[in-house]
Amino acid sequence: MSWAQAGGHASVGLGHGEEGYLHLQEMIKHLEFSLKMPDASEELKAHVNESLKHAREALKHYDEALKHASEALGRPADNPMMSGRGEGSQHEQEEGSH
Repeated sequence: MSWAQAGGHASVGLGHGEEGYLHLQEMIKHLEFSLKMPDASEELKAHVNESLKHAREALKHYDEALKHASEALGRPADNPMMSGRGEGSQHEQEEGSH
């Protein structure tokens, strides 16, 4: 019984992690888009570039955490979060159409 409860909690945690991963990807897309705006100040560019650096590093750590959590639950170790989702080409098209 306790293993089932632990597995359930781990599965819920993995789901939250996957949501967080997707939110972080969206943050990166918005930050990248903000750099392309003609009114982006030099101060904004400096801070956004630093934010992007940290966010991309966080994605790497997120990916590792999701892989380990998936393995712990007996799921395939290949994480679909990194491989199945391109770096936002659809989102950039949507942003560009506004």
